[in-house]
Amino acid sequence: MHLKGKNLAPYRVVRQDGVKIHVAPNLMGYAQSVQLDVRGSVRKKIDIDIHHEHGPGCNH
Repeated sequence: MHLKGKNLAPYRVVRQDGVKIHVAPNLMGYAQSVQLDVRGSVRKKIDIDIHHEHGPGCNH
């Protein structure tokens, strides 16, 4: 598993449609909202749409 031995303590865990997602702490402060679309029964496909409070042109 690619997460073996990693420190996941700072990450927030979100579960959606049988998928466990680790959200980085800096994303929690950056994003106003995050939409996840999980599809597939055997092989999961995840689409992520991140909305920043200042819009897509903001560089902070």
